[in-house]
Amino acid sequence: MTPEPNIPGVSKEEALALLRYMADHSDHHAEELRETAPALGETAAAALGEAIALLQQSAAKIRQAIAETEA
Repeated sequence: MTPEPNIPGVSKEEALALLRYMADHSDHHAEELRETAPALGETAAAALGEAIALLQQSAAKIRQAIAETEA
């Protein structure tokens, strides 16, 4: 899927700021889940482990997009 070339009303700087926020927010949620996992059963903690990994991968991809945009 090809992204839209330009979103009307959103500057490149605003888009990058939003992406930075989203990456940091994903990291924050991953940390909250990590803190929550020990209070749950083993099966739930394993599922949360997968969710944490996906959040971290998502944040990394967002940061990659930022770096490619700034290059």
